[in-house]
Amino acid sequence: MNQLEALRAFCAVCQHGSFAGAAKDLGVSPTMVSRYVKQLENQLGCLLLKRNTRKVHITQAGLSYVRSITPVISELEQINSRMLQFNQQPKGKLTVSASLEFGGQYLAPVISQYRQRYPEVEINVDLSNQPEDVWVDKIDIALRVAPQLPSASFIARPICQSRLALWASPDYITSSGCPEQLEDLRQHQLLFFSHSIRSDQWIFNDKGQTLEMKLPWAWQSNNGRLLNEAAVLGQGIIQAPSYSVAQYVKKGELVEIMPQHSIDKLTISAVYPHSYEFSISIKTFIEELKVYFSEHEID
Repeated sequence: MNQLEALRAFCAVCQHGSFAGAAKDLGVSPTMVSRYVKQLENQLGCLLLKRNTRKVHITQAGLSYVRSITPVISELEQINSRMLQFNQQPKGKLTVSASLEFGGQYLAPVISQYRQRYPEVEINVDLSNQPEDVWVDKIDIALRVAPQLPSASFIARPICQSRLALWASPDYITSSGCPEQLEDLRQHQLLFFSHSIRSDQWIFNDKGQTLEMKLPWAWQSNNGRLLNEAAVLGQGIIQAPSYSVAQYVKKGELVEIMPQHSIDKLTISAVYPHSYEFSISIKTFIEELKVYFSEHEID
């Protein structure tokens, strides 16, 4: 039995004094209204209404019951109405997680556009290169590069694509030369982005196959911005997504080397739990991300 519908049916019968009037009000058949009331009486173990061919009479138990539940039904309907309004217009808090490099460079204009449309959403952006637990850290959306989903409880929506490649400054290439083959990298100064997802290796496209290589690192850091700056200063070669070094490439401070070994179509996705699938704030923010990156190339 749908108890809420049964309660509504009983209250409607008391209000209209008939099953027909209640049925018309609720948009169901009189038989269905009668069935709801009968199920409710069976559950409560008492007679709520006395019926005859012409009229419905409310019993003393029914009168007491309708007085008690009418405010509850009214409050539930008000709550449902507020929730529908909430669903139609995003509001409340939204926590977004991203890497320092991606979030720091690209999220500000997205958030600006989003808040112009939905000013009642309070956005909290958590930027970190450390892996975060969406559940434990209470994150609504995590923006991840080629995410490895921990379980089927998560949904990944592709937002945009980038390219994982090798980069060095023109000064470094002039002084140290440019490697032509992957094994040549062992003779160069290599700056490694240390991250648990990456393990302790670089990955390459080798004739259509993914190749993993552990190389002798000159030094390493968990901060991509630091490594980008070091590469600009000629300290060595880095492997980084194209979005991370875009500003340096535009200024000619970094150039791509050995592009034949780059990983193309590196997907950046918005990851969130299945239980959040019907959140209007999450849906609208992801849509804003998609629109922004369809209009702004980050490669």
